[in-house]
Amino acid sequence: MSTATLFDQRYEKRKRELLGRILERLRSCYSAEELAALRIDRVNPAILSQRSGRGFVNRDILETVLGNLLECVAPGSHNALEAGHPVGDFSASIAEVADQLYAMVAQSHLAVGADEDLEDRALAAAYSVLWELVELKQRAQWNRFASLKDPAVWDAYLRRACGLGEADLAELDFAAHIDSAIALRDQACYQEFLDGLPGEGVFGYQMQLVTSTYPGWRVLFYHDVAHALTRSGPLDGDPRLHRDPVPLLPRAISELGGRYYQADIHPETRIGDANFLDHPHRGLTTGQTGVIGSGCHFYPCTLGGLTRRLYRRHPEIGDFVFIGTDADLFGPVRVGDHSVIGPSVEIYGLVETGPRCRVSASVVIGTVRAGGAMPGRILLGSDVTIGDGTILENRLESDLAIPDHADIPARSLVVNDGFGRPKFVSR
Repeated sequence: MSTATLFDQRYEKRKRELLGRILERLRSCYSAEELAALRIDRVNPAILSQRSGRGFVNRDILETVLGNLLECVAPGSHNALEAGHPVGDFSASIAEVADQLYAMVAQSHLAVGADEDLEDRALAAAYSVLWELVELKQRAQWNRFASLKDPAVWDAYLRRACGLGEADLAELDFAAHIDSAIALRDQACYQEFLDGLPGEGVFGYQMQLVTSTYPGWRVLFYHDVAHALTRSGPLDGDPRLHRDPVPLLPRAISELGGRYYQADIHPETRIGDANFLDHPHRGLTTGQTGVIGSGCHFYPCTLGGLTRRLYRRHPEIGDFVFIGTDADLFGPVRVGDHSVIGPSVEIYGLVETGPRCRVSASVVIGTVRAGGAMPGRILLGSDVTIGDGTILENRLESDLAIPDHADIPARSLVVNDGFGRPKFVSR
């Protein structure tokens, strides 16, 4: 590669070949309205192509790149260019994003002194992200749709337009219809529900409200891009591209997400789609080995680790899980599908819940190391309910099992009886 520019003749040749395959794949997933709304901010190629040496990527340019990628998955959602600004055709727009993303990846490799085969590795990583724009666009759309679970999407403007009063809205179980649509992967379920209400254009207005003003889906999109840059192996659908993890850049993207929205999501966390981050600007933390399913609803919470050892040390969250404000889950905790974790709950250590468990507010569940002995697990069966303020603790080496459908009263203190069964202790 040339020492003067990242955009040498070899790059331009490879770019034409790869871009053609990308454009062929992408065209069908954009409507005419989306193409008309797409606005891509340009970066001066003379600045973009400069090799950074041992420095790091230009964060201003990175913000532009991320904004342009947001435009690619939700045209019209981020860039509002001035009147008279030339609007490029779709091919030119994707080519511009390709140059920007390639330069950011290449600069990241240069920053760690990894110059060997730089062009090939940077091309593979950058064009893999562009190849996956189809999936990234779908994920962003489902994350926006999941945000409709927020009752606030029925704002004053919409209520007035539909002629709906507070009593009318109180009768609507709209969140259940949204969950059904997510489970079936068919948004028409929710739209059919809306068709029975007064007023027109409700769905379109709510989606516009979320797209324009809600931060959660943007945080998750940043994570999707960062996560894509941590992956390795042949590309699904095009094995001619083989990508490797990119240094530095994934963390830089997650840090920008934290700066904008106070959501600290590690780029290696595995996250499904159709998730709603409610008020993420109050703080949301996930860790490197964490796993989050689909259809979840999270208020500000911490999904953290308890050790510095290199194994699974962060929570694994199932599908359609609700986690309330200021809940703290630490360590290899597993939360079953359709469970509810209430506000100010603390769960730590070797804890697993079955599906449909309900942990009420201010509950503490944890395993405690006694002396040098490793404690057994706490295993909650399916459909277990734990009342407010309960403490559930296991200090013994045997597992503590809470049977299916158990209902533990509020403010109980429960320990292991020595045989793996729950023992209620006076407080």
